[in-house]
Amino acid sequence: MHQISISRACKVVNLPKSMYYYRNRKDDSETIAKLRELADRYPTEGQDLYYSRIRHEGLKWNYKRIRRVYQLLGMNRRRKTRRRLPARVKQPLSIPERPLKTWSLDFMSDVLTNKRKFRTLNIID
Repeated sequence: MHQISISRACKVVNLPKSMYYYRNRKDDSETIAKLRELADRYPTEGQDLYYSRIRHEGLKWNYKRIRRVYQLLGMNRRRKTRRRLPARVKQPLSIPERPLKTWSLDFMSDVLTNKRKFRTLNIID
């Protein structure tokens, strides 16, 4: 392995030397404990509700801190999706035997050249 100085290696990769020696000093143990406690007590709530509960308790942690720790713990919850309706049984359209047996109606709307809107109710036998 080649011996190369830290200064030269940082210049090669275009990295400041201060960034090479940087150590994170953040202590998130209290935030982690609080989020885990809230997750045990309210398992269906998400990060926004946990944040509002923390603020109501009087802790002055900002939103970005809560979000960073929340994602660090892997607590990201899926968004609730709409439940799909069950698939309906498809049946062929019935052909009426005589007039006035089946009716169809629908609203339609359009715009005139002078930009006035109008709606009509169309009824078909």
